[in-house]
Amino acid sequence: MRKDLFLFVASMSAVFGLTTSIPAQTLLTVEDIYGSDMYSAKIVSGIRWTPDGRYFTYMEEDEATDRIFIKRFDLLSGSRRVLVDSEIVDVLEKEGREKRFTIPNYHWSPEGNRILIPSNRDLFLFHVESGRVQRLTDDPDKERDPTFSPDGRWIAYLKRHNLVVLNIENSTESSLTVNGTEDLLIGRFDWVIEEEFSIRTGFFWSPDSRFLAYYEVNPSLEPEFPIVDFIPVHNELNPLRYPKAGDPNAVVRIGIVPVEGGETRWIDAGGENSYLPRIHWLNDSERIAVQRLNRDQNRLDLLLADVETGQTRLLLTETDSNGWVDVDDHITFLDDNRHFLWTSERSNWKHIYMYRLDGSMVRQMTQGLWDVVELEGVDEEEKLLYFTATEKNAIERHLYCIDYDGKGFRQLTFEAGTHDIRMSPACDYYLDVFSNTTTPPRTTLHLSDGRLAHIIESGEIVALEDHALARKEFLTIKTDDGLELNAAIIKPLDFDPSKKYPVLIHTYGGPGSQRVRNIWPGERGLWHQLMVQKGYLIFVVDNRGTGWKGNDFKNRVYRNMGNGVIDQMGGARYLSSLPYVDADRIGIWGWSGGGWMTCLAMTRGAEYFKAGVAVAPVTDLRNYDTIWTERYMDQPEDNPTGYDESNPMSYIDAYRGGLLLIHGDADDNVHLSNTMQMAYALQNARKPFQMMIYPRKLHGILGRDTRVHLFNTITDFLLKNL
Repeated sequence: MRKDLFLFVASMSAVFGLTTSIPAQTLLTVEDIYGSDMYSAKIVSGIRWTPDGRYFTYMEEDEATDRIFIKRFDLLSGSRRVLVDSEIVDVLEKEGREKRFTIPNYHWSPEGNRILIPSNRDLFLFHVESGRVQRLTDDPDKERDPTFSPDGRWIAYLKRHNLVVLNIENSTESSLTVNGTEDLLIGRFDWVIEEEFSIRTGFFWSPDSRFLAYYEVNPSLEPEFPIVDFIPVHNELNPLRYPKAGDPNAVVRIGIVPVEGGETRWIDAGGENSYLPRIHWLNDSERIAVQRLNRDQNRLDLLLADVETGQTRLLLTETDSNGWVDVDDHITFLDDNRHFLWTSERSNWKHIYMYRLDGSMVRQMTQGLWDVVELEGVDEEEKLLYFTATEKNAIERHLYCIDYDGKGFRQLTFEAGTHDIRMSPACDYYLDVFSNTTTPPRTTLHLSDGRLAHIIESGEIVALEDHALARKEFLTIKTDDGLELNAAIIKPLDFDPSKKYPVLIHTYGGPGSQRVRNIWPGERGLWHQLMVQKGYLIFVVDNRGTGWKGNDFKNRVYRNMGNGVIDQMGGARYLSSLPYVDADRIGIWGWSGGGWMTCLAMTRGAEYFKAGVAVAPVTDLRNYDTIWTERYMDQPEDNPTGYDESNPMSYIDAYRGGLLLIHGDADDNVHLSNTMQMAYALQNARKPFQMMIYPRKLHGILGRDTRVHLFNTITDFLLKNL
C-alpha cells in the first residue's frame, strides 16, 4: 500500500473517555443494547414553552401504568407539577368505547390558559386553571395537524381530506375547502415533498387570524410504486406515489382562504417545473413570502406575494453554479415590518444576513470560516441574535450571541461536545440538551447569558457504570489531492500497538451529512463498543461532499456522488499504513446512503475491503426520488455518466466477495428493488454474497425482536468474514 497517498496530519485533536481505572470490563450484548432500555438516557420530550415564558412543559410516561403526563416546570422556583394526566379523559369516553387518548402531541393556546390535546381520533381542550377537560370533536373521522389561531378563537385541522376550522366558542366546524381527495392533497404533501423538504403541515395561520395559507398538491402525474405485503396467503399490494429521478413531480400551488369562508385566492408563484418548499407570513398579514426552487435546485427565489391580489414580486435570489442551494427555516421577518433575517452560503460558509423588504442587504450579521447551524432565537427588544454554530470546530455545536450590528460576538456554551438549544419566547432562558462521546444527553436550563439555572435531567445511565467504554479519538487525515478529512478511531481498552487488529469502518458519506461528531452515539455507538470488545478497531471518516466544512467541500461530489468513495478507499489506505492494523481484514458497513457507500466500496474499492454490510442500500441512484437525487445529480437524462459512475453495479466485475445485503421488504423510502437489483447483478456475475430480508419492515427496520435479530446477524457475519 502507498503510505503517501493518505498522510496522518494530526493525531488526536480531542479525546474524551471514561477513566480506564475501572477494574473489570462487563461485556456488552446485542440483547441488552437493542432488546431493552437499560442503556437509554432519560430524555425530556415534548418540550413546549408557555406563551408567557414563565414555564416550559414536557411529556413523561409511567411505564408501569402506561399513563402519560404533561408536566410543567417553573423557571424561577424549579418546581414541577402534573398539569395533565391521560387518565382524566376516561370519564369522557362512552361505555364500551376503546380508550383512544394518548397525548401524542399537544399545543398551548396563545393566551396560555388552555392546552389542545389530540387523541388518536378526537380533539380535547384542557383548561389549566380549572383542570376541566372539554371534548371538542366526537366522530370517527380523524383530525390531522390541529393548530390554534393566533387569537385563540379557532382551531384549524385537516379532516376528510379538506381544511376545516372549529369555532371554539360555539363548537361549530366549517370546511374551508371541498375539493380535497386521496388524489388531491389539501394542506398536506405527497411522500417525496414531506420526506425531502422536511415539511409535514401544509397550512399556516396569518398573524391576525383572518386567513389560512395552504398547499394544494396534485400527485396524479407521479408513477405509483408497488409495495407488497408477502405475509398474507393472498399477498396485498400497497401502491405508493413515488417519483424517481427524472419522473414527473406533483403539481403544487398555494392558496389563501378567509377563515370566515369564501373563495381561495391563488398565489402566482410561477414556474410549473419548480418546487415551493416554504411559506412565511409577514407580520402585517397582508403579504406572504414564498420560496421557489427550480427543479435543478441551484436557484432559490424568495418571492413576496400580496394576499389580496395573489401577485408576487422577486425579493432576492440565491444561486450556485457549481452545486445546489439548500432549503432551511432560518428566515425571520422582524416586527418592524421593514427587515428580515436570511441565511446564505454565498461566502462558502452558511451565515446570517439582514435584508430590507425591498430586497437590499443591510449587512452580513455573522462571518468566519464556519457555519451557522440554527438560528435559535431573535430578541428584538435587545436587538440580539442567538444561534448555534461550528465556530469552535466542525465536530461540535455551541451556542453564540451577536448584536444586530454584527458586533459583540460571544460564545455561551463551552463544554466540549454538542449543545442542542431551545430558546424561550423572550430569549431570556434556554434549554440545553448536551452530550459528547462519553456523556449521555443531559438537559439543563440556563439564563440567556449562559449561567446555569437548573438541571432538568442528569442523563445518567446507571447500567453503564458496570462498563468501561473505549475512548474515541478524533483526528484528521489528508488526501493525495490536499483535502483534510475529519476522522475518528476507537481502540480496545487493552490496545497493544505491537498486535495487528481488524478494522470495521462505519460510513454514510452522503452530501451534507456528518458522521464524525463529538456527540453521544446512542445504541449504534454501543454496538460499536461491543465490536471493540471483540477485538476490532472502529473507524469513521467524513468523505468529500459531507457537511460543515464549507460549500466548496460539499460541491466536490456534485453530479458524481460516487466520488465520495475515493475517500473511504483512502481511509482504508491510511489504516493499512498503521503498524497495528491488519490490512487484509478491513471491513465497512452502513445504512441507507451508507449502504450505498458500502456497496461502492465493495465493488469499486474491492481491493481494500474484505467484508461489508449494506443495510437498506440505494444501489442505482435512478431508483431514488426526484428531489433528493436530482439535487446532487441532476436528472438521469442530463447526467448519465455521473449516474453510471455512482452505481456499484457498474463495477460488479471487481467485486471479490464478502457482502451482506439487508433490507425491509416494506421500505417505502429506499425500495427493496435496490437490493434485488444488486443481488441480480451479483448472481449473473456468479459472485458470492449473503442476503437477509425483513418482512413488513420499513426503512428503519424497527422493533425490539427485529433489532436484536438484525444486529446479531450483522455481528455473526462480521465475526465469520472479518
